[in-house]
Amino acid sequence: MKLSTIQNVEVFFLEYPFPKNLNYQYSGGLVENMIIGLIRITDSEGEYGLGEVTHAQFTHQPIIGLVEHFKNILVGLEIGQINHAWEKMYASSVFWNREGLGIGVMGGINIAMYDLLGKRLKLPVYQLLGGLNKEKIKIYASNGLFTSSDDLIKDAKKAYSMGFRIYKMRVVTPETIIDLVKEFKKEFSNKMELIVDAVQGSTANPWATKVSINLAKQLEEYKILFFEEPCRVENLQGYKEIKKSTNLNIAGAESIPTARAFKPYLESEVFDIVQFDIATSGFTEGRRIADLAYVHNKPVALHSWGSAISIMAGIHFGLTIPNSAFTEYCFMDHPLNDLLFENNKIKIQEGYIEKPKTYGLGVKFDEKIIEQFPYKEKINTMISTSAVSYTHLRAHETPE
Repeated sequence: MKLSTIQNVEVFFLEYPFPKNLNYQYSGGLVENMIIGLIRITDSEGEYGLGEVTHAQFTHQPIIGLVEHFKNILVGLEIGQINHAWEKMYASSVFWNREGLGIGVMGGINIAMYDLLGKRLKLPVYQLLGGLNKEKIKIYASNGLFTSSDDLIKDAKKAYSMGFRIYKMRVVTPETIIDLVKEFKKEFSNKMELIVDAVQGSTANPWATKVSINLAKQLEEYKILFFEEPCRVENLQGYKEIKKSTNLNIAGAESIPTARAFKPYLESEVFDIVQFDIATSGFTEGRRIADLAYVHNKPVALHSWGSAISIMAGIHFGLTIPNSAFTEYCFMDHPLNDLLFENNKIKIQEGYIEKPKTYGLGVKFDEKIIEQFPYKEKINTMISTSAVSYTHLRAHETPE
């Protein structure tokens, strides 16, 4: 069967500024906007597929250049040659793209190619990835960017009412997190499980390792599902010290994009749960990471801190691998997902999402959305570190 060929590869940026009353915060600053870097691949017969670049939340112009670079390599390639496309992109950039932004753009393109092929063949993406390994997967609501327990509980209650049974919260400061966890546990008891994300993997000024060690000790009594990215991703020694000091499950690391980059962490046994970003690694490299985790007997918790496109990518992929434990649903309050989900929304029942009944990923794109949510050029697109400073936290331990 002769398939159509790639005619165009484009990137579109969408922005939704959060209302000031939401006041989303985490240990690295304020989250002021929802930014989506949407990849669209169009074939020679006019069909399109969608992907997403997670890094678009933090940068803009470099992504445009990278998309143009990879587009020139891919135009004319048959849409089913997805693995070949990955290797062509990597070979063209190997001297400067072993990790980082280039891989992230490749991941978005990779996902868009699978979405396009699924639509063209009238198959769901999970079928293209080898078929189902399970009929449903656990999915958690991911937000918790709050300083007040009232706001935290209100958001978690909303998630519970929508069918979620796991909630992820971020640390704003080590001094305040324990009281927030206490309030959450008091409200939900065993009805809803909790994940705590320190967000130190991508924080400009991470805490001293001892801060995370002490915080982990304090969190142990609350039986959280896992403690995510408690130190800077490059700090392998810090991960070793934290892992040795606690019985909490340690998860990481969303900013590690390739199996080769994950290898020393798995060999050092610092992760109980392997957590890579599905939009960054894409399905091709994501499978290599998942297989490596499988060899090391580690479960995978898929990271998808993005739009409906990333969410659906995590669902499809998670259903196809034997060691998937959870996938993520970015639960920040914005209207973009309703315009990107093929059926406006997805249905979660008792913490699980069932296999999608769609061709491709189950997402759509109308260019009118660009006029509704135009992107405004800025240096740092999603977060602001100027309004909040937590650098003093690096120098001392959290209270016992």
